[in-house]
Amino acid sequence: MKKVLCFFVLSVMFFTVGCTANQSATKDVFEESTVAEGDKKAEEPSIQVISAGDVITGTNCEITIKSVNLSYDVLPDDTSGFYTHYPASPGKVLVDVDVDVKNTAKQNLSCDEIMKVTADYNDGYTYTGYAIVDDSTAGFTYANISQVDPLETKGMRYLIDCPEEVEQTTNPLFLIFTLDQKDYKFVIR
Repeated sequence: MKKVLCFFVLSVMFFTVGCTANQSATKDVFEESTVAEGDKKAEEPSIQVISAGDVITGTNCEITIKSVNLSYDVLPDDTSGFYTHYPASPGKVLVDVDVDVKNTAKQNLSCDEIMKVTADYNDGYTYTGYAIVDDSTAGFTYANISQVDPLETKGMRYLIDCPEEVEQTTNPLFLIFTLDQKDYKFVIR
């Protein structure tokens, strides 16, 4: 009986020592992992800041940022004849991003899949934009039925529907352009 009791006590001691050593090793691995993740974050490149006139180059296109404005009624470049326009809803304002898109690929590009634009107002209120295409005969047309042919340049707009407060205050406002999974920042104010 004494031998069994001694064996039991020794087993418990070895088990306790083993668990303590395992916890220490796990803690060391966790701390090394946390330090490595911190190093990775420090190595990540900062987001590139762009402004009007800059060109963003992707794998299939070049996008020239012509202008960014806040508007209650977005008009096409040519208003001399019949045209469509985009008025803001009551209590809303539109962020109007005017760009030229040049297709550098050897196949057509669908206009609604070229780039994503989002607005960030007052450090965290985000709004997603939608694309429309400049059409010389009707003003604007839908991006989901339009494409840019190879080596063609087409005028497009990205409109972001925001509360009117965005235009009436001086709180921070910036845009994030996402092209080929890379982000670019356009600071409005």
